[in-house]
Amino acid sequence: MKIKTSAEVWAVIHARHNKDLTVFESYSAPDGGENRSDKGVMYTGYGLKGADYPLMAAETTWDIDNERSYKRHNEKHEYWLFVNEKEE
Repeated sequence: MKIKTSAEVWAVIHARHNKDLTVFESYSAPDGGENRSDKGVMYTGYGLKGADYPLMAAETTWDIDNERSYKRHNEKHEYWLFVNEKEE
């Protein structure tokens, strides 16, 4: 289950467990992602070393200015925690 969280919660977990975390997944499309040339995307999912599943993820998206691609307009940050669900 993916639970949206705040930047503060995410930052504290990341800071307190930084030595125990490893990158589980990463996606980088600063020039446009998912077949879209108007939206940049940076996504990283982290998990505890030795774990089978990620613990948390962060994503930043922004509108791309085609004339000045280095500019990030309407930058948006989202953060999640992942919780395993019991199969029934």
